[in-house]
Amino acid sequence: MEPEKPQAPESPSSQKAYGKKPMWQWVAIYVVIGVVIYGLVYYLYLSKRQTNPYSTESQNSNVSQTNPTSGQTTTSGNANDQTNQEEVNVTLTKSGFSPQTITISQGAKVIWTNESGTTTTVNSADHPTHLKYPPLNLGSFTNGESLSLVFDTPGTYGYHNHLNASQFGTVTVE
Repeated sequence: MEPEKPQAPESPSSQKAYGKKPMWQWVAIYVVIGVVIYGLVYYLYLSKRQTNPYSTESQNSNVSQTNPTSGQTTTSGNANDQTNQEEVNVTLTKSGFSPQTITISQGAKVIWTNESGTTTTVNSADHPTHLKYPPLNLGSFTNGESLSLVFDTPGTYGYHNHLNASQFGTVTVE
């Protein structure tokens, strides 16, 4: 038998580099995993909040929009008896909502009229999530149009123009 010949050590270029990734790839992998885990936790947490007292399914709110050119009013929401209903008008101009703070009785209707010269919105606080009182997310309306909402639940509700968050107001329902 011949003695075994010693083998020359393999050069680093011929060794397989399993698990040897550049640092930036590891950072990218961990960031992606973290974002996915955060997204799942956030999604699962929000899906458990079905008992939200401000859910649009449990509200007795009416929302209506008036088109100034046709005078036609579109109403959505639950039908309530609106006889002898208090109405409060809020005007949105270039300088903001006027009056900025209002106090109304339970069951009163607030009517927002756009006189700003541009398309604007009425959305619930906090900007930009609009989650504090979802029925108050009335959406956009053009110059001359009006939006309204009947407030059936006592509380204090902040709102703002999503397109210009410096324009905001508060409705207090007693």
